[in-house]
Amino acid sequence: MGSINQLDQALNKLCDDVQFDVKWHVKDLKTGESLNRNGDKIGPSASTRKISILMAAMKFVNEGKISLTDDIVPDSKYFDTHSGCFQHFLPGFKVKFQDLLTMMIIVSDNVSTGTVTEILTMDYINEFCQSIGMTNTNHLAGFQNTINKINSTTPNDVGGLLELIHKSVTDEEYASKLQSTPELCQLAMDILLAQKLNNRLPLKLAAPSATGTQEGNVKVAHKTGSYQTEYSIGYSDSGIIYPPEHEGMILCAYTDNVPQYLDNGDSGIYSATNVIGSLALECFLYTQKKSLRKT
Repeated sequence: MGSINQLDQALNKLCDDVQFDVKWHVKDLKTGESLNRNGDKIGPSASTRKISILMAAMKFVNEGKISLTDDIVPDSKYFDTHSGCFQHFLPGFKVKFQDLLTMMIIVSDNVSTGTVTEILTMDYINEFCQSIGMTNTNHLAGFQNTINKINSTTPNDVGGLLELIHKSVTDEEYASKLQSTPELCQLAMDILLAQKLNNRLPLKLAAPSATGTQEGNVKVAHKTGSYQTEYSIGYSDSGIIYPPEHEGMILCAYTDNVPQYLDNGDSGIYSATNVIGSLALECFLYTQKKSLRKT
């Protein structure tokens, strides 16, 4: 039957067998056991940073500095992007603050991200991250096209944030650690669960059916990321896997130094996506073995 040590071996073998670097953080929310591979190694956060921006925004709302229903007009300076939908809109459109947060997460919309980070300010976001223990996380640029500024984090930092969000949905004490409320944390969780970019962590998992009754279905609350510099390429996904009858598995997976093409001819993005999906599948299978052991 499955054990945390067997899971550790399986995850590391997947990473040892690829032609690029993989680091990750895993935590079983049922038992409290955790694992990591270079979990404190700092690297580009890419769009997984938007989870912490989302929670900083919830704090901002909780402090009464903005309302979720306030109308915002995104500045056209943020339209020079390759991510999301609002770049294709005519300038001057209005959108609710909550809708900016939603689009920032579910389609990684960078018009939304630039607008939200300008409203909050980078200092506010960084102070929030430090206050909740994300000591190896640094937000330097609110918008992707800022020259020579790389936002950074670690798998362990993001994993800790996700655990706080998970617990804050039902526990006011944990919500207060995020300087928020259970209601706002539930909204954040709902947004993460509504993710539309599902080709990494959920890649090899059975998605929930429309009725929610399909056997083996899995919900995943997560945020993807990718980056490319003149030196390196990387792909990532961080989230919480919710298998049936299990409290959840946190998995924050980051790949770095991914070549455009591997020696076997596969594209780097295919291989990186595949290994992230395989890590998630192993975490899911581990939860099923745990539950089988109890029957």
